[in-house]
Amino acid sequence: MSLLWLVIRQLAEIEAMAASKKLITREEWEKKLSDVKIRKEDMNKLVMNFLVTEGYVEAAEKFRMESGTEPDIDLATITDRMAVKKAVQSGNVEDAIEKVNDLNPEILDTNPQLFFHLQQQ
Repeated sequence: MSLLWLVIRQLAEIEAMAASKKLITREEWEKKLSDVKIRKEDMNKLVMNFLVTEGYVEAAEKFRMESGTEPDIDLATITDRMAVKKAVQSGNVEDAIEKVNDLNPEILDTNPQLFFHLQQQ
């Protein structure tokens, strides 16, 4: 069973518990957690995804070399992506749009919803 399906199943169980408002004990939680088997390959992909998403370029590169796990994107683009993220988070929408256009001039033209959301910031 893939990691995605395990996560979906666990989320469904959590939602069902939340809907029934049943509280579980720490022991029940730990038992459920120990029943989930995650392959090392899936865990490595999860770690790589976290490093890339959060912008830890050097850590992602070292993890790639040590684990043999390839990221889904070119690590060289992470710094540019993080610059766009930082501009958006700090409210510099014009700077963010300029950076996006520098990286991929067509992305805002082909994705009007993204352009609209950027302008909403």
